[in-house]
Amino acid sequence: MALRFPHEIKPVTEEEDLILKKYYKGYSRPFVRVGAPGYLSTPGYQDHAEDIYNLEIKPDDIWVIPFSRSGTTWLQELVWLVNNNLDYVAAASEPLNKRYAYIEHVTQKSDAAKKMPQSIRPEQRATFESFETLPNLPSPRYVKSHLPLSRLPPALLDTAKVFYIARDPRDVAVSLYFADKLFGYFSDEVTFKEFWDLFKRDLVLHTPIFSHVKEAWEKRHNPNLFFLFYEDMQNNLPSVIDKVCNFLNKAYTAEQKAELARHLSFESMKKTSTYSKLSKGENSFFRKGKSGSWVEYFDDAMKEEAVEFMEKNLSDTDMRFPVVEI
Repeated sequence: MALRFPHEIKPVTEEEDLILKKYYKGYSRPFVRVGAPGYLSTPGYQDHAEDIYNLEIKPDDIWVIPFSRSGTTWLQELVWLVNNNLDYVAAASEPLNKRYAYIEHVTQKSDAAKKMPQSIRPEQRATFESFETLPNLPSPRYVKSHLPLSRLPPALLDTAKVFYIARDPRDVAVSLYFADKLFGYFSDEVTFKEFWDLFKRDLVLHTPIFSHVKEAWEKRHNPNLFFLFYEDMQNNLPSVIDKVCNFLNKAYTAEQKAELARHLSFESMKKTSTYSKLSKGENSFFRKGKSGSWVEYFDDAMKEEAVEFMEKNLSDTDMRFPVVEI
């Protein structure tokens, strides 16, 4: 028997909807907020929230579920290779967007996007699979989602292996700004100052970011959840590789793990990933891959706002984002 979706879904205010539709083009219905944190979602999400919530979880599933632009692609490649005996040939022959089902993406499409022809290059597709096709995929299934834990199937952490990667929200904001312009959510005329204002007011899809991250942080001791920081991967990738191998009960030689670390380097990923071809002018899917570069995009006033934003949202948790060792 299907479970009832337990979180309230309600339209954003009229004022918020006007602001959102100024930036997110092609949507006719109101945007919605979900649950107590008020997670911002596209209008189509409410049509399938219960379908996603009721997905059957299999014991050999592997889910990667971070907030957007927090190191998703990097972690997906690491996890898939570790669990597939470091099969670089298979990884090169099948793009990540085909290896992983991005379950909620079909709910995010605008009315205009739904009418667009599907004859696009593989790297331009967000996914080949979704919640609709997931039940028919062979095991082991690899699943990607940017939904918070509370909106995913309740049996997830009791059944499957789950990975969550968190990143300093200031770096996320910068990365998401360029990605949303690259993927056409935002026009090229939108400034980062405008985007930052939307981000800190929870007027960017999937926000509020801190609620999203804290949900996973509070579950970090669950034996089926692997919680890590993007900054940890930058500080000590070999150590993260060791931990992922242990988590997935995989054993490799020191030489094999060193080769994996080389494959996962930013420069290598930028050259070999399916998304390496995805660019628009000077903007590309793989930009800098560095932590702390947010300071290059914030003026003095925005830096003060960022300090207040971070302090306010970290005041009720012991979670702290690591500092990247230069």
